[in-house]
Amino acid sequence: KKVEISKLGEIATSPSPRYDAKLRKSVKPPQPLEGRKVLLAKNQAAIAKLREALSQDYAAPGKYGDLGANFFPAFANHRELARMLSFASRTYADLGQKDKAAECAVDSIELGILAAHRSHLIGELVGIACEAIGRKPLWELADGLDTKTARAAATRLEALEPKRYSFQSVLLDERDYTQSNSYTMMRGSAWEMAQLYTENEMAESTMVMMPDTGGYEKPSVAQRTLVRSLMTAQLLWYTKKHIFAESGRYMSELAEQAKLPYDPKRPGPRMPNDPLNATLMPVFAQAGQKDTAARAETALMRAYLALRAYRLEKGSYPATLAELVSAGYLKALPDDPFAPRFGQPFGYRREAGDKFKLWSCGPDGDDDNGRAIVAKNENGNTRSGRYVQSGDEGDLVARVNTY
Repeated sequence: KKVEISKLGEIATSPSPRYDAKLRKSVKPPQPLEGRKVLLAKNQAAIAKLREALSQDYAAPGKYGDLGANFFPAFANHRELARMLSFASRTYADLGQKDKAAECAVDSIELGILAAHRSHLIGELVGIACEAIGRKPLWELADGLDTKTARAAATRLEALEPKRYSFQSVLLDERDYTQSNSYTMMRGSAWEMAQLYTENEMAESTMVMMPDTGGYEKPSVAQRTLVRSLMTAQLLWYTKKHIFAESGRYMSELAEQAKLPYDPKRPGPRMPNDPLNATLMPVFAQAGQKDTAARAETALMRAYLALRAYRLEKGSYPATLAELVSAGYLKALPDDPFAPRFGQPFGYRREAGDKFKLWSCGPDGDDDNGRAIVAKNENGNTRSGRYVQSGDEGDLVARVNTY
């Protein structure tokens, strides 16, 4: 079904942006509700079709060794669907139908979890984006949900977790995909290998970072020819067998490390020194932290919703997270993906004034007893702590470092 919605879910009557002092940025206020209702009605068939698809097995398009395969249009549609669901969630919320709003938000999270299945790294990264798109409206809804809706959302999120594709599996699929493509590329000369690389990684439609300016631009024919010539010269120093073997070694070792508990200080595998692998491999190491952050934030959401339902039914928050399990709100406590050992739960503390604090150890791997991340940008100025990055110090605190 065609998705009747633009990239940002805008309609012609969308108001102008306004400055939000709390967020310290310009934001677009919600579009007029009547216009959004019309747009929501147009998307009902697409939402129904998506839910039907979510019940089926998922596998990415394309096949190994197909250098001509272009996954980007398909995965761009995934993000578009997630934005549609986010739009639907916010519209349902404004219509007072918070159960449907929560359902659409969790649909987006489910889409993100499934997108990584057998789709190598690009599917994993798109899936992380779709999860984040779904979590945002769910956080906006969380404190206004009734017991039944909060509990249903927490239960569904818990049921989704076993469907999550492990990052180790993503890396092994990526290894096989990369090796298959490398084998295809290596049939030609060093010049042809470099030409294939520039055509795939520096196509005319691709925005790449320019070393001289640090900005992103479309590479010109001259720039692509220069890169191709430089890479050709470098590739002449390495045998195809060496390049192929180093690619497989690095990805296999990285996948083995993905089975271990989180440790930001653990050195990664030795980086290959040939120009082809040295260009491609760092991306895979960096993706591991993004995967951990996505798992942590979705698990925090699950625990938060269970706490909400518990509070509404019991009249106060539990003394410990373990009570969520004993009282039947969760089947098991989620582990903290950022913790230095498997099985370590999130930090939790009930506070005065009928409040609580819920947190993950965060990217530094240290439990700071709920001291939230105060993020700094490269200039030393405070930036939004909602976008957690590797190197941030402090704990990932629900409602402070999450939406």
